[in-house]
Amino acid sequence: MAKAPTANGTNGIEPTGAIHLTLQGKGGVGKSLVASVLAQYLREKRKEVRCIDTDPVNRTFAQYGALGADRLNLRDEHNRIEQRAFDSLIERFLTEDGATFVVDNGASTFLPLWHYLLENSALDYLRQNGRRVYVHTVITGGQALLDTLNGFHELAQTTAERNIVVW
Repeated sequence: MAKAPTANGTNGIEPTGAIHLTLQGKGGVGKSLVASVLAQYLREKRKEVRCIDTDPVNRTFAQYGALGADRLNLRDEHNRIEQRAFDSLIERFLTEDGATFVVDNGASTFLPLWHYLLENSALDYLRQNGRRVYVHTVITGGQALLDTLNGFHELAQTTAERNIVVW
């Protein structure tokens, strides 16, 4: 059942936009496909969508030319999260009013990025500043089933929010 428009006419959708992160520790399971489908859907719904590709190994999301994804490297030369790049990403989330973000993250930076978000209370900070964060993860069958279930388990065990979308 569709929600009735609220006083601000948003149908319950945050007026400042949302942040959608595709996270999974297993490579090649369709994270970039999920991000591209999600971005196209949001654009079809007339959202102002900003696409960001943070995968340091495969820039698949950025290769969808029509999406205009910005490439952002979140790792330093020692393969750690680069705090300045991460901080600029958080700042962008907070300053681009009305924009909805779709961020594609690679398998190699899944755990470092997720733990950085948690350790620095970034999800709480974004929420306190009017942003809703959705984490999209992929679970596949076959040989990758256990790996993708483990990735989902890591996300589910480390956040109390009910913001995980399983594909």
